[in-house]
Amino acid sequence: MLHPLEFRAMLVVADYPASLHFYETLLGLRRVMAWDNGHGPGALLSLGPGRTLELRGARPGGDAPGAAAGDRLMLGMAVADAQAAHDALAAAGVTIVRRLKDNPWGDRSFAVRDPDGIRVWVYQITDPRLAGELGVNDG
Repeated sequence: MLHPLEFRAMLVVADYPASLHFYETLLGLRRVMAWDNGHGPGALLSLGPGRTLELRGARPGGDAPGAAAGDRLMLGMAVADAQAAHDALAAAGVTIVRRLKDNPWGDRSFAVRDPDGIRVWVYQITDPRLAGELGVNDG
């Protein structure tokens, strides 16, 4: 069994500026970080310790990431040990759809699909500053 430290909903949105305004300004979610790294804009918004919403917008001149694959809604779960979670899920027969990988934005992650086909990202936050901003720790 995995022991989640954070639960995250990830939305791929058609109108990123409007969506960011809605969630951040109108609903009052706190911005933890934002980016526009050539893969499209994005923001991580906090709903409180261990609960976040990640917005992802369109790539320059293209669709929002995941839009073509039907991944407009994804879920994520932070764990203390991504390798152990990966091994446990693989041993249970869960198909890994994205291999375990260290990412430059401060986490180590892999992805699976739930029984309804929703992509679920399982990740370990490796950046202590980001873990502090999110109110996530492994103790």
